[in-house]
Amino acid sequence: MNILVSNDDGINSKSLHALVLKLSEIGDVYVVAPDSERSANSHHFTFKGRMRLEEKNVEGAKKAYALWGTPCDCIHAGLQFIIKEKIDLVVSGINKGWNVSSDIIYSGTIAAAREGFMDGIKSIAFSLDNYEDCEYEIASEIAKEITEKYLSDSHSDEYFLNVNIPDCPKDEIKGIKICGTSGRIHYDEDYSLEEEFGVYYVKLGPTTTTFLFDENDLDIDCNCVKQKYIAISPLYNNHINNKYLNELKEKWER
Repeated sequence: MNILVSNDDGINSKSLHALVLKLSEIGDVYVVAPDSERSANSHHFTFKGRMRLEEKNVEGAKKAYALWGTPCDCIHAGLQFIIKEKIDLVVSGINKGWNVSSDIIYSGTIAAAREGFMDGIKSIAFSLDNYEDCEYEIASEIAKEITEKYLSDSHSDEYFLNVNIPDCPKDEIKGIKICGTSGRIHYDEDYSLEEEFGVYYVKLGPTTTTFLFDENDLDIDCNCVKQKYIAISPLYNNHINNKYLNELKEKWER
């Protein structure tokens, strides 16, 4: 079992190191991760120019590299060129902070897993509901357990996983919920305009967050995490709204 690990918090993230060490118990781990934080890069892909590559030492990894690129770049280049071994599983994370609801569109963590899945490889994205530096031993243990369960599913090549782990002692976790990503997280940024030497800049100040969904619905991932459940969402790449596919064919095709 060859596992390719990346993230969007950068190769020096404590969460990535904890995840690699734990996953090394079930396979040979290779790392290609951004050289620095690339949060909210979504599925940004570099297709011109060059990206600096530097070999690093990550405990538990057979090989580890820092790439001057996005999480998507790391997986794409890792699979196509950097790692010579055939990869069986792509794992992204553990992200600092959850990736739930509409945030999955912005997330570089999920984009890395999606890139692996697009290349026909089983993939998982892990996030922890904590934005501060903390100990990741519990989260990495849970990540290992879920990885093994995912790999044992005969249909796991048909979906990739978005996993959000609550930040609490393991004995306080109530269980696992399989849930959707409906609703929306709206960010209210405090914008202002600044001028310096004749150049104008849009400055972002503090951001407040508004949750636009029913907070009692346990079919929504963020509510599950808030109530101390591990929230798991099976994702795939079909962006077509099938509800209107045939209807628009009848109305517009000629």
